[in-house]
Amino acid sequence: MPAMPTSDPKQFIQGAPVLHVPDVLATAAFYRDMLGFTWDFGNKAYAVVWRDNSAIHFVKDEASPHGVHLFQWVKDVDAYHQEVVDRGAEVAAAPANQPYGIRVFSVRDNNDVAIVFGQDIEQGEIAATGLEPVTRGL
Repeated sequence: MPAMPTSDPKQFIQGAPVLHVPDVLATAAFYRDMLGFTWDFGNKAYAVVWRDNSAIHFVKDEASPHGVHLFQWVKDVDAYHQEVVDRGAEVAAAPANQPYGIRVFSVRDNNDVAIVFGQDIEQGEIAATGLEPVTRGL
């Protein structure tokens, strides 16, 4: 398993995807209203939403993003799933343990971008999936 993020990183502080979207304001509102992100910067051409140590940028473009999905690590995937449901978001896939050692659920944003939320799980929980575990590393 990779090391958990730290408040004192050696070099990289944070990665932040930049999604090209046709409606920056509607997209930022979706992330704020449905996913609980903070939106305190932006206009019709560019906006940034963030939650804890995760930021996502949106830039105006003619087409919706394609060929990309987002993955967000969370501490408690089941609690966050419940929060998202309570906010009225449509869940694309309910929380489930995966053979690669992560419990995940997913939603699709207003541009049809899949957003997967996950947390690491223990070896016993991986075995309970009934699927062959995936080995990490080379």
